[in-house]
Amino acid sequence: MLKFTFCIYKQPAAKIRFFLREESQLLEFMKLHFLLFIFIAIGGAARAQDWCDPAQRPVGVSEGGFKIVGASAGCSPFQVKVENTKGANPQYIYNYKGGSPLQGYMLTLRDTNTYLQQGSFRILQLSSSGTGAVFCQTVEVFSKPNFSVKACSGRRVQLTIADDSVSRRYEAFLVDWGAAGLPPTRIEKSASMTTSVIYPDVSARTITVRGIYNGATINCALPARQSIIPSNANASAAKIQRVTTREDGLIDVLVKGITGITAELQMEAGGSASFMTTGQMITRNDTTTLTIRNVDAAKNVYCFRLAANDGCDNSGSSNSNVVCSTNLTATAQNRQNLLEWLEYPNANDFITYSFKRNSISLKGIPNRNVLNDIDASVACGEQYCYQLTVALNGAESVSPLRCVKAVSDETPSVVQNPFASILEESQKIEIRADAPATGTTPAKYKTIFLRSKAGSGDFQEVAAQQNSITFLDETADPATGSYCYKIQYENSCGNRSEPTEVFCSIYLHSKSNKTIDWTAESPFSEAVGRYVLDKLNPEGTLVDQIEVGGNTNFRPNLDDPNQQLFRYRILAYTAGSTRQSYSNFFVFKRNAEIYVPDAFSPNGDGTNDVFIPKGLFVDTFRLIIYNRWGQSLYQTSNVNEGWDGTVGGQ
Repeated sequence: MLKFTFCIYKQPAAKIRFFLREESQLLEFMKLHFLLFIFIAIGGAARAQDWCDPAQRPVGVSEGGFKIVGASAGCSPFQVKVENTKGANPQYIYNYKGGSPLQGYMLTLRDTNTYLQQGSFRILQLSSSGTGAVFCQTVEVFSKPNFSVKACSGRRVQLTIADDSVSRRYEAFLVDWGAAGLPPTRIEKSASMTTSVIYPDVSARTITVRGIYNGATINCALPARQSIIPSNANASAAKIQRVTTREDGLIDVLVKGITGITAELQMEAGGSASFMTTGQMITRNDTTTLTIRNVDAAKNVYCFRLAANDGCDNSGSSNSNVVCSTNLTATAQNRQNLLEWLEYPNANDFITYSFKRNSISLKGIPNRNVLNDIDASVACGEQYCYQLTVALNGAESVSPLRCVKAVSDETPSVVQNPFASILEESQKIEIRADAPATGTTPAKYKTIFLRSKAGSGDFQEVAAQQNSITFLDETADPATGSYCYKIQYENSCGNRSEPTEVFCSIYLHSKSNKTIDWTAESPFSEAVGRYVLDKLNPEGTLVDQIEVGGNTNFRPNLDDPNQQLFRYRILAYTAGSTRQSYSNFFVFKRNAEIYVPDAFSPNGDGTNDVFIPKGLFVDTFRLIIYNRWGQSLYQTSNVNEGWDGTVGGQ
């Protein structure tokens, strides 16, 4: 290596040292420094500020010249090639920032340079043209634009170019949406650079953004691109389905969300027409209940809506349907319940008011201005729970459940058609009747049964049945006498009817051994129309029915010598035979008849040889023969055997 040292003195002196690595560089080196001597000589001690400004160059420096081959603006990495057009021995500074090019800069013979960062770069040329010559040109280097994309609802895609140092260098931008039929969109540089497009389908798309400078598109080797899949989500599909006012004064809002859509529940209180956020949101394709607290829905009306946002700077916002809360009051009045409510505020969505009572639908009211209703189909003392539902277009508003106990001052009328009858199997007295004609409460009532022994007139309460007008008197013995009854009805409001007329069970018996008799008191609340006597054999089979009219006794036929027992019962009928009552069973029993001989002749002649008694209806038999001293001579229990007159065979 050849090493040369040139010492050049100025005020102040400056020392420049060059190292030549190749021998072939010597000539160029000498040319260069000859040029430097020229510039130093021209510049003298002057210290220029910006040599690209002709007014600030040293005296005697002429105008050089070069051109940029191709574009002078491009995207990094951006390679620039220069071509000398004037002067000789050109040298270049590719990023001249002002000041003396002879201090702090590296001059190069290269006619190309690659810029790796964005910015405005000045190329300064030093050349010789008899004297020293200077020439400058500016190169604009850009970075690819920074941008973001969002898939909005309805297949709309929103694109936003970042307001940063990169975008501020461009004058506009060109967006290629990556879809046939969608022309590119030009976006002018501004503080807010957002645009959008609606795709025809949800196919994946690649979006390219290029910057524009001086009316020309800056094409980068690796352009700014992003891929995205448009969304079919529909922000308007976020809906309120039901608003339910609870008994505790809170409100449940049933909402339907959409995937990809943020729906915020908003509330308006008391007709203020100003919706405020509740802080509750839904982001899923789901149906869920949002509970609103810190409200008093028993006194105020609240309206709700969903503000749906697809996340695209609110450009996809959509307010859902509006559904308001509904209240209801129920008041017990005499023999009816009064229902009252407030008019539903939104006339456009209203369809009908409808009611449920104890979970059973009652009726609908299609007139929004009707604000009360009467339920007269109530029974006092019963609790009724009502709920009002306002049917709307695609939604409903439900009131709290309001319960009330019905009241009435109506006294029930007298129990109808009471009667007493004795059951065949158990031989117990059963009381039956029909409900009063008015004042009843079928779901809940009480019947009071009063009883006395026939003829005593002293009635005492013996039973109180719940929800039944049938009573089986287990403590009465109808085989010993007749029992008389009265019935009272008490409805669920505690109002009690007058007692019925007296009615009595039929007591069948015999006043002598020749007649059958029964009591004359009617088993009905009206007179007996006729009596029928049933005759049954000892096995209980009916053998005869005897019409006895209005008589209360009967003389049976006792001519059958083989019949000792007869079973009877009386059937009493009302006039017209609409109802019947049975008496107890009575057994008429004939007495046993015994015929004992006062003599016999045990002589073997075949006539009266055996002493044997004869009789009818004998159940048990025992014959004992004694002698005069009281000694037993003969005994038998066989009714068909007698004594043959012998003792010990004699």
